[in-house]
Amino acid sequence: MPVYRYAPAKTPCKLCGEGFDHRHDASDAALTTCPTCGQCVTRVLVQQINTPKLLAPISVSKAKQAGFTVLKRISDTEFERQ
Repeated sequence: MPVYRYAPAKTPCKLCGEGFDHRHDASDAALTTCPTCGQCVTRVLVQQINTPKLLAPISVSKAKQAGFTVLKRISDTEFERQ
Protein backbone atom coordinates (compact mmCIF):
# COMPACT_ATOMS: atom_id res chain seq x y z
CA MET A 1 0.00 0.00 0.00
CA PRO A 2 1.32 3.47 -0.84
CA VAL A 3 2.13 6.08 1.77
CA TYR A 4 0.58 9.53 1.29
CA ARG A 5 1.72 12.82 2.82
CA TYR A 6 -0.94 15.11 4.32
CA ALA A 7 -0.57 18.71 5.52
CA PRO A 8 -2.97 20.51 7.90
CA ALA A 9 -4.90 23.54 6.61
CA LYS A 10 -3.47 25.74 9.37
CA THR A 11 0.22 25.00 9.86
CA PRO A 12 1.94 24.28 12.11
CA CYS A 13 -0.51 22.20 14.10
CA LYS A 14 0.39 21.64 17.77
CA LEU A 15 -0.37 17.90 17.49
CA CYS A 16 0.69 16.88 13.97
CA GLY A 17 3.23 19.64 13.18
CA GLU A 18 3.88 20.34 9.51
CA GLY A 19 2.03 17.19 8.40
CA PHE A 20 1.94 13.43 8.64
CA ASP A 21 2.24 10.30 6.51
CA HIS A 22 -0.70 7.95 6.18
CA ARG A 23 -0.77 4.54 4.50
CA HIS A 24 -3.94 3.49 2.70
CA ASP A 25 -4.99 1.72 -0.47
CA ALA A 26 -4.81 3.71 -3.71
CA SER A 27 -8.50 3.06 -4.37
CA ASP A 28 -9.50 4.59 -0.99
CA ALA A 29 -10.60 8.22 -0.87
CA ALA A 30 -8.10 10.82 0.38
CA LEU A 31 -8.36 11.89 4.01
CA THR A 32 -10.24 15.12 4.67
CA THR A 33 -9.58 15.39 8.42
CA CYS A 34 -6.57 14.58 10.56
CA PRO A 35 -7.07 11.40 12.61
CA THR A 36 -5.15 12.99 15.52
CA CYS A 37 -6.54 16.54 15.83
CA GLY A 38 -9.59 16.56 13.53
CA GLN A 39 -8.34 19.57 11.53
CA CYS A 40 -8.93 19.75 7.76
CA VAL A 41 -6.03 18.32 5.76
CA THR A 42 -4.97 18.21 2.11
CA ARG A 43 -2.87 15.61 0.36
CA VAL A 44 0.57 16.92 -0.61
CA LEU A 45 2.26 15.82 -3.82
CA VAL A 46 5.59 14.11 -3.13
CA GLN A 47 8.32 14.06 -5.75
CA GLN A 48 9.43 10.66 -6.92
CA ILE A 49 12.83 9.43 -5.79
CA ASN A 50 15.33 9.02 -8.60
CA THR A 51 17.29 5.80 -8.15
CA PRO A 52 19.95 4.70 -10.61
CA LYS A 53 19.39 1.41 -12.37
CA LEU A 54 22.29 -0.98 -12.65
CA LEU A 55 22.06 -2.55 -16.09
CA ALA A 56 25.05 -4.87 -15.98
CA PRO A 57 27.38 -6.12 -13.26
CA ILE A 58 30.64 -4.19 -12.95
CA SER A 59 33.71 -6.09 -14.07
CA VAL A 60 36.67 -6.69 -11.79
CA SER A 61 38.98 -4.55 -13.93
CA LYS A 62 36.54 -1.59 -13.92
CA ALA A 63 36.12 -1.88 -10.16
CA LYS A 64 39.90 -1.82 -9.70
CA GLN A 65 40.19 1.20 -12.04
CA ALA A 66 37.58 3.00 -9.92
CA GLY A 67 39.72 2.42 -6.82
CA PHE A 68 37.80 -0.41 -5.16
CA THR A 69 39.48 -3.36 -3.49
CA VAL A 70 38.15 -6.54 -5.05
CA LEU A 71 37.99 -9.60 -2.83
CA LYS A 72 37.42 -13.25 -3.70
CA ARG A 73 35.79 -15.61 -1.21
CA ILE A 74 38.01 -18.55 -0.29
CA SER A 75 35.81 -20.04 2.43
CA ASP A 76 32.88 -18.98 4.58
CA THR A 77 35.03 -16.63 6.67
CA GLU A 78 38.10 -15.98 4.51
CA PHE A 79 38.68 -13.67 1.54
CA GLU A 80 41.72 -12.93 -0.57
CA ARG A 81 42.56 -9.88 -2.65
CA GLN A 82 42.26 -10.33 -6.42
